[in-house]
Amino acid sequence: MEKALYRLLNEERARDFVLRGQKVHMVLLSAAELLELRAKESAEEGGDAFADGVHGCAALAARCLCIRGTPVFQSAQEVLQTLSAEEINAVAAAYSTWSREIDPGFDCGERSAEALKKV
Repeated sequence: MEKALYRLLNEERARDFVLRGQKVHMVLLSAAELLELRAKESAEEGGDAFADGVHGCAALAARCLCIRGTPVFQSAQEVLQTLSAEEINAVAAAYSTWSREIDPGFDCGERSAEALKKV
């Protein structure tokens, strides 16, 4: 757990990601950015779980993918018009896996989280 905490605090918060054969950067968003994104998506949700899920993943892709600091997509709508649902889900899955890998407190269980608090 100490290694994971060290990585969370000290490593770069961007990593390479290949999208349609092009190397882009995936940026790990701050908690504030994720809360802002979720609040915006909640306000726009229409009650269709599938559509809401794809739109939420598209919004995440629009926020976390960039090339040399410039967003690859300007909006979730542009992501939806450009990528397939499978590609959007692949971005979201890669982001989720990386987020859990670098931030052990979210899903590591109560005992592990309590141990981290004492470090």
